[in-house]
Parts: sequence; C-alpha cells; structure tokens
Amino acid sequence: MIKKQILAFLFIALSIVSCSKDEPTSTPAIAFTQAEGKAVNGEYTITGTITSSVALLKVILTKEGAATPFIVDDTTAKNKNNYPYSYLITGITKDTYIMIDVYDQNNTKTSTRFLIRV
Repeated sequence: MIKKQILAFLFIALSIVSCSKDEPTSTPAIAFTQAEGKAVNGEYTITGTITSSVALLKVILTKEGAATPFIVDDTTAKNKNNYPYSYLITGITKDTYIMIDVYDQNNTKTSTRFLIRV
C-alpha cells in the first residue's frame, strides 16, 4: 500500500514538474534615436529604447576592440520591459563602434553595434 502511495506521489510530482508554462521567447529589440553619432569634444550620448517581452537583466556597452566593458548597467535596466536608455560615452578620439549587449531575465543575449564618428 505504501509503495503505491509513493509511486502515485512521484507520478503527480513529475507531472507537475514536467508541465512548464510557456516563456516568451522573443529577443529584446534595441532602437536608437540616431542612426549614428557624432562626438563633440570626445563625448557622445547614445539614446534610444530597448523593448523586450521578458524583463531585462542588464545592458553592457563596450568600445569595439576593448577587453573590458565601458558601461555595465545592471541596475536601471533591470526588470524593465520597455527601457528608454541614455548612456554617455567619453574618450572618443577616432571613429568608434560601441558594442551593445542586452541580456534579459532568461539570459538571452541580443547584440548590436553603434558607430560614433569624430
């Protein structure tokens, strides 16, 4: 009798665990206010909006070719589905691509790059 109850419990528990709700699967969309930027005195502010069906986790900006990120935004972007962003990029001395990596709560990464001209 106890074996049947244990088997019944395991069957129910496995049925519940195996039934997962459908998670949204679309990747975040990154939109820019400008098609490309023009640095003034070595600075440019990238602006636009990130939209995602899954809440955001973080946004990372890296100057192309750099080993470390320039900006890691894991606070203001976190938990938002519609995020109007504004990031100040400094130290621009030549035409520079900024790599933008957006991660959502499912750890899905979406990447794009943005050109800042001098």
